[in-house]
Amino acid sequence: MTRLNIAQLEELVKQGEIDTMIIAGVDMQGKLFGKRVPAGFFLEEAKDGIHTCALNLSWDVNLNFGGYKFCNWDTGMHDMKTIPDLSTLRPYPWQSKTAFVLADLQNKDGSDVPIAPRNMLKRQIAKAREKGFVPQAASEIEFYLFRETPSSIREKNYANLQPMFDYPIDYSLYRLTVDNWFLSQLTRNLEAVGVPIEALKGEWGNGQIELNVRYAEALEMADRTAIYKNGIKEIAALNNLMATFMAKQDSNDSGSSGHTHISLWDLEGETNQFYDPAGEYGLSETGRYFLGGMMELAPELMLMYAPYVNSYKRLSDFGSGAPNTVSWGIDNRSSSFRYDGKGKSSRFENRVPGADANHYLVLTAMLASGMYGIENKIDIPRPVVGNAAEQLIPRLPTNLFDAIRNFESSERVRALLGEEVFEHYLHAAKNELRDFLLAVTDWERKKYFEFI
Repeated sequence: MTRLNIAQLEELVKQGEIDTMIIAGVDMQGKLFGKRVPAGFFLEEAKDGIHTCALNLSWDVNLNFGGYKFCNWDTGMHDMKTIPDLSTLRPYPWQSKTAFVLADLQNKDGSDVPIAPRNMLKRQIAKAREKGFVPQAASEIEFYLFRETPSSIREKNYANLQPMFDYPIDYSLYRLTVDNWFLSQLTRNLEAVGVPIEALKGEWGNGQIELNVRYAEALEMADRTAIYKNGIKEIAALNNLMATFMAKQDSNDSGSSGHTHISLWDLEGETNQFYDPAGEYGLSETGRYFLGGMMELAPELMLMYAPYVNSYKRLSDFGSGAPNTVSWGIDNRSSSFRYDGKGKSSRFENRVPGADANHYLVLTAMLASGMYGIENKIDIPRPVVGNAAEQLIPRLPTNLFDAIRNFESSERVRALLGEEVFEHYLHAAKNELRDFLLAVTDWERKKYFEFI
């Protein structure tokens, strides 16, 4: 049973099978936050909503905050309403007698919080539906596993960590068998929580794994991604392991990608709107223009795809295979946007985001820019043949400073996302960059301390 309705939950509570509910919202970083409540209280009151502090949408991963209009001392560090979406109710199998529900975020007057990532994606999905399209998506996210605990990584100052395995295992089955004692827990628990797995494979980095989730409608896919990223970290910790979704966790190891596939379907869910066997490259006009919009606006939307200083360490490593050009190709992994499949499987893969990106924001940006392309009939150049990184093609921003500058100067992005969203996420990026520029790093100490 991967989903529950209220009647089923009531019965499980009555039988003593469930005694705790997790109510989870999604923050700016795509992480889950919220409260655990007794199941009885959930059924009596909390199923209609609980209050959480609005700071959950105004601080970074270290809970630093400041300067946001949405929530500050002048607003009283006010609450917002966290309203369970009962269609997401499900068991939480790696915690005994526990169930889980995702929630939408509202202001106290009952209006949606515009800057909440789940609300942002729902708005873009609604706009697509108004034009007769249902977006479907899938995620491929890579992560690293370490034989460490929160205490041990701090004792080691995040250096010389012991990976799950000490060598690349890309596509190798041997190591997947050796480590199946843990990896099988992941797949069983994620399937049981309602995240259907397509495949799990070893990656190039030491201790690196890639997990693919089955295609679904865009909101469902973003929900699945938030749940499985949180689940992987929790299940790892319960087994005295550490998982990280950093885009580049070590300068000597490969980056972790967050590749995202997307297609548009008719409202009945019967026909893939990107595919036309008679069209050039097998693309319909809808597909061409959607891709054209994604490509044209990608340099301006990089804060959605690569939100942190570290995100660009992956994209700046030109020999790593991470894309850094405004390009597309047919089954070409060197391009930023890869077109693949025929008929129902026809899709675009956005290879720009890292594993650190918030999947709700990634899909928000892809839909907003793709629909902009359709509305403005933005056509595509010829596909890249060969290695895009070695060709004279416009480049994507390779640092957060340039990404901020592109985003801030884009009136198109401001209009597509809305003023409040635009200013909020711009401020988050500026805070991120400011914190980095104020920090004295290990690299600086090693380079300058003794020799200057």
